[in-house]
Amino acid sequence: MISKFKTLFYTLIHLKPIQAIYQVKNRLTKVGPLSTFQISLTETLKLSFFDAPAIHYYLKVELNHFHFEYLNLTRSYPKSSVDWNDQTHGKLWNYNLQYLDFLKQEDVSVKVKIDLVSDIYSWLWTGKLPLEPYPASLRIMNLIRFLSTQEIDQSSKEELIKYLGAEVTYLSKNLEFHLLANHLLENAFAWWMGALFFNHQEWIKKSSKLLKSQLDEQILADGAHYELTPMYHQIILFRVLEAYYLSPNQYELKFILKEKAELMLGWLSHLTFPNGSLPHFNDTTEGIAYAPVFLKGIEKCIGLNSANKPLNESGYRKLVSRDLRLVADMEGIKPSYQPGHAHADTFSFVLHQGQVPVIVDPGISTYTISPRRDWERSTLAHNTVTLDRKNSSQVWAGFRVAKRAKVTFKKETSDHVIALHDGFGNQLHQREFKRISNGFEIVDEILNYDGKSLIDARFYLHPGIDPEFVSPSKIQLLNTLLLEFEGFNSIQVVPYEFANGYNSLLPAQSLLVSFNNGNKLTTRFITNS
Repeated sequence: MISKFKTLFYTLIHLKPIQAIYQVKNRLTKVGPLSTFQISLTETLKLSFFDAPAIHYYLKVELNHFHFEYLNLTRSYPKSSVDWNDQTHGKLWNYNLQYLDFLKQEDVSVKVKIDLVSDIYSWLWTGKLPLEPYPASLRIMNLIRFLSTQEIDQSSKEELIKYLGAEVTYLSKNLEFHLLANHLLENAFAWWMGALFFNHQEWIKKSSKLLKSQLDEQILADGAHYELTPMYHQIILFRVLEAYYLSPNQYELKFILKEKAELMLGWLSHLTFPNGSLPHFNDTTEGIAYAPVFLKGIEKCIGLNSANKPLNESGYRKLVSRDLRLVADMEGIKPSYQPGHAHADTFSFVLHQGQVPVIVDPGISTYTISPRRDWERSTLAHNTVTLDRKNSSQVWAGFRVAKRAKVTFKKETSDHVIALHDGFGNQLHQREFKRISNGFEIVDEILNYDGKSLIDARFYLHPGIDPEFVSPSKIQLLNTLLLEFEGFNSIQVVPYEFANGYNSLLPAQSLLVSFNNGNKLTTRFITNS
């Protein structure tokens, strides 16, 4: 009981007061159906959008059925009875069903899209499908893009505008202050878009104020989104680009959006590997966000220029040696009041040689509270060191963090970084990344080592990498890449499952290196290319 109380205490002390207030308010307030938010909004403006095709073909239309695929899981429904509240595959899958991302698909007719949109809103109108701010936000933005870019008959347009006006009204009264972070930012983007679409002056004033304040808070000086999850950085960057493009020049917010977009594009460039991929740090996986190459294409299309700021506030660091690129996550938990997408991965890293991923983050395959979710967030699932196989930050319950590792930098140049963290109590983990003439050297040391704790380092290999021992201390990873260890006690090859997306796992191998006979391990990646 005491342990549970301490976990809860260390989780709650980081909340902002506004979060606590709105957590209570939301529990005491019952939201009615969409029909209770109906207002008279007759004026609409056609907004300008750049092309943004669907990331996937989410909807497949057959003679008598609709097939929806999200998160690599499929559900089929008779055309007459789509279950918009289907929880078979869990809440996140159902959220995706509600977003209406299929409206971007070119292979689905306008009539089918109108019929499906009218159907889901009939559920929302009567309360058969409960209103929630996050799916409402994404639905609003998808529907406004659809209404602004497609030719729709007048009767259908009037019906959809009635629903849309009510939903923007609902959102304006139910912003996610209990969560903040990317949820509130998505609310702000949707409200701003709705305000412009309906030319609603009060909404324009309030939504622009909210969006500006959240962008200032959530976009760090080096351009990173402050949740430090590359996938959410991509998602938010697309929103910033879209909002910039559709916002008229007379609004100050347009110039703020331009500044944030260019910062975010610069950070994206820093973290993008030559093969076009991003590190799977924190809650990052494939198939959810627009790819870096697409986002960079938008940059050129709409006349923006990336801001080339050095990596700093985000805690990420990049080292380059010949054709090797290493990106390290040197930061602790951010933001402190909303760590839902954070992992206990302090000092983890990924490494590519040219176009080839070598050391990778295992990634995520689920948001469902489960042993798999616990493992994917744990220190054990990252390319770093554990003591007695414990977490460096206390991740729990899928999206919670209690006690957190505190990071202190001891040295930092473009070629050499040394930092330590206190996530294991008095025994401090110090990790050093250094560029050498033919690769990289990593030195792990446990300061104040008690001589008893089990010390392990893990290195997760991409599914395409087959390690070959050429001596007890040397492992060939690629024809031109050698991995060398000093100070180890034992090296084991351990199989694991690499997350290739939600609900998609691939067999792969990892290296488990124990150095509990001492307190220092030196690792070198050596290339002869």
